[in-house]
Amino acid sequence: MNEDYYDPYPRLSLERPVLIAGQLGCGAASMGRLVSARTGLAFCEIDRLIEHEAGCSLAKLANEQGGGRIERLAETTLDRVSRQTPFGLIVLDRAWLPATARSLLRRRLDFIHVQRDAAHLRERWGDDACRGGGWLQDAVRAAEQQQPGSGFEAALRAREPLLAEATILLDAQDQHPHRMAEVLMEALESLASFRARRVMRA
Repeated sequence: MNEDYYDPYPRLSLERPVLIAGQLGCGAASMGRLVSARTGLAFCEIDRLIEHEAGCSLAKLANEQGGGRIERLAETTLDRVSRQTPFGLIVLDRAWLPATARSLLRRRLDFIHVQRDAAHLRERWGDDACRGGGWLQDAVRAAEQQQPGSGFEAALRAREPLLAEATILLDAQDQHPHRMAEVLMEALESLASFRARRVMRA
């Protein structure tokens, strides 16, 4: 785990690592940082680990080796950090996982899907895709070429199969990340007593 946010005596103790993810622009990374700072749980972002270990940005990796390479690196990186103790919070943001990661998600992690409505995601999409260096926008443009008008929707659909594996669906609606961090902490405090899917509304 990245020790940027690590306390040897955290407020919470997790039985398994917790993955926080959603559609691009959902605010998962901001929520994860806030909760880690408040609880002392270890925290890492898969994007940052991949970039650090590769010595270059995700955009450069995608341009030189293709988006599939990022998916494979995301899966192997998640597999590695999910074994590290003490268990903490792991965030997926721009990098995404291949379908083969489903078994990993089921076996080893508690997975929290931060859900936002399409209007919020569409508003955030441009900024987040540009921050990724354009490679995410390239994927949308490719979808548009295959079916005009479907690029944004195709980008959402691409993540849906893995998001369906989530242990907890956290309905963020239009709430500020600080408010959602409080709801996320409540979810973490409840993890010891359940593993079934639960919808928590702010």
